[in-house]
Amino acid sequence: MYSVPHIHALKNTRCQETGGTLIEVLVAMVVLAIALLGMAGLTSASMKYNHISRAHATGLSLVSDYAERARSNLTAFADYEYKVAYTSSTRGAATSDPTAAPESCTVDTTNASSPVNTCAAAIAKYDQSQWLTNVANRLPGGTAYIEASLTNAPPGISGLPPTRVLDIWLIWSEIAQKQDFKQTQACPSGANIPKVSEGSSETPVACMYFRITL
Repeated sequence: MYSVPHIHALKNTRCQETGGTLIEVLVAMVVLAIALLGMAGLTSASMKYNHISRAHATGLSLVSDYAERARSNLTAFADYEYKVAYTSSTRGAATSDPTAAPESCTVDTTNASSPVNTCAAAIAKYDQSQWLTNVANRLPGGTAYIEASLTNAPPGISGLPPTRVLDIWLIWSEIAQKQDFKQTQACPSGANIPKVSEGSSETPVACMYFRITL
């Protein structure tokens, strides 16, 4: 029924069907493992930089808010300074809302040549308290250190208002990068930030610096 040549052709085809050797399988597994390790490292780096970007965006939003508060109350500009040493367990920033109402004060412009305004300091105190609450709620372990400086116009120049400068450091606990944390921005010396050595069990502290001119 079947010719002999046809049977020989079928046998030759079956003999040519061979599987992969053990060495080939091992090489494929090594290549796959290297690829997976590369993807894991890339994912870790991506998550790390996304975390940093979110922190910077949050910091910029917070500092812009504080600058606008100070700009709208230049009479009490010096009261927007906040120079309190950082302590991770008992930081000064509150974490509860709402902020206490401003203290009682008086605004009287009846006498235009001698107006009365005792609200500037009370508003500055309220602004600062509310803002520090926002910092604490938006950054882990968050607080701030703020220096306010006033520079008058150079001698011989009249009509130029003084330059008001806020140096703001946002300070928070950098939990997400505890294993590979490296301080990228210097913290203020007055904040008394402890140095965390590599391998320490303490949570490192991150600082973000902004200079605002009003």
